[in-house]
Amino acid sequence: MRQEQQSWPGGLPNLRMNGVIRAAGGFYDNVLVDGVGRVSGDVHAATAARVNGVLTVEGSMETPELKADGKLSIEGALKSGILHGNGIVKTGSHVTADSVKLSGILKAGGNVEAELLHLNGAITVQGLLNAGEIELGLSHVESRAHEIGGETIRVRRISSNSWKWLWKWAIPGSETRLVAGVIEGDDIQLEYTHADIVRGQRVTIGKGCKIGRVEYREQLTRHPGSEIGKEERIYG
Repeated sequence: MRQEQQSWPGGLPNLRMNGVIRAAGGFYDNVLVDGVGRVSGDVHAATAARVNGVLTVEGSMETPELKADGKLSIEGALKSGILHGNGIVKTGSHVTADSVKLSGILKAGGNVEAELLHLNGAITVQGLLNAGEIELGLSHVESRAHEIGGETIRVRRISSNSWKWLWKWAIPGSETRLVAGVIEGDDIQLEYTHADIVRGQRVTIGKGCKIGRVEYREQLTRHPGSEIGKEERIYG
């Protein structure tokens, strides 16, 4: 096990965690984790954070760039300019980022807000999922969000043999689908989605969908096998 805090003249130290160790939170330039680690307190990385393995942060985390391969658990909030990786990212509070690109599982105890969110796997959001562009490739297990909002929203089912070990933590027998209360956007294309209300300019309800109510302004396209309780075109 090895922990290094290398100071740079006139700048912040780097935090390097190798092996199985515990470190203190604080302000760093780069945070580099290779192994299994636990950080007590908030973590601020001025340049970037990279996790290869398993990391638990007993607080919040903020960094311009986060690359997570493995499992990252943050008890507080996560704020990052760029968030990308493979595996599991779990937070106890909000996630705020400019760009999110993940293959695996994203779980947030609060809201998720981003300019762009591309995810292949599963997502669970306790609050609002809000992004300018949302693309969800559903795989293996159920995804959930209380409310989803964005300009472009695309949800589809994908086949993936990657990260099979991730799905062992899912609820046995869960279906590959998205469950949401309200989905609202400009251009919406859905597959295998169960929602109470879908509201948009141009809406496509594809296969495997069960929607209680669809409100659209310009166009509604539906798969013959989909279920819609009520359709309403909104004018003005």
